[in-house]
Amino acid sequence: MPKFKHPIDLKAAADAASSLVPVDVTLAELVQAHSLAKPRLELELRLRKWCDPVHGFGHESAWSISSERLQKAAEALVEAGYATSTVNRDIGALGQVYRWAVVNRRMAPRGFISPTLAVKRFEEKIRYVASSEQDILSLRLAAKMGRDRLFTLFVWMLVDSGARKSELLQRSWQELDIGGGKLIVPRTKNGDSRTLFFTPETMALAKRLKPALTAGSGDRLIFAGKNGITPICYRKKWSSMTGMLRRPDLRVHDIRHWVAASLLRNGVGVGVASQILGHRDQTMLLRRYGHLD
Repeated sequence: MPKFKHPIDLKAAADAASSLVPVDVTLAELVQAHSLAKPRLELELRLRKWCDPVHGFGHESAWSISSERLQKAAEALVEAGYATSTVNRDIGALGQVYRWAVVNRRMAPRGFISPTLAVKRFEEKIRYVASSEQDILSLRLAAKMGRDRLFTLFVWMLVDSGARKSELLQRSWQELDIGGGKLIVPRTKNGDSRTLFFTPETMALAKRLKPALTAGSGDRLIFAGKNGITPICYRKKWSSMTGMLRRPDLRVHDIRHWVAASLLRNGVGVGVASQILGHRDQTMLLRRYGHLD
């Protein structure tokens, strides 16, 4: 046991902790402070409407907003046509900000409880996707038959990894490890990093398409638009391909749904599947794809 010259005054330490003065901030200020501390999460953009000074809670004290008012505001968004999944994520983002203020920063008044804890989440509608193994094989083949080799690579990478569309469109050639058959996404939709894995066939195509990069051009997007800076939009090419296959109902995100279904049907546990798909925890996967288990 270590010996100290002076005894530690535990009572004084406890009294000092209990006498901390809460920080008087508005909701907008609290969200801004959180974004400065954790910029990767980008919650300020998601919570923009909630922090609006006129139509939101921006100018109100962060500690005075009740669960009842948040519940009514959430219901108003759903009635106005917002997707229930979007509103649920908004409430979850507010909860993250409050949790950070209470646990990490100790900014809240003593005994404060996040008002988001009592807000009832909305049932998220499940879109049942009738896509089979043959549908996905047809997509791969149709993409291969097209003239745009980059679009072929885009579709194949989606099928291999179950990636979100944005996770691929925002990646550069420098981030793609062709030899290792993987791509690290530094920041996904939930703020965490994620590694995507691809088949040798897909990487062989990527190797043929990779341009000769000069000094300073390593950050060139894989799927760059005409200006070379912003991602290309594949909406028309996707519609043309699915129309040719007589499956105009198929969406890009349905590939991700199919990958989730394949993982669960092949015996992969929900926890492992959620990690592969880049969900922060398995509750998200259960809400979206749990009916497949």
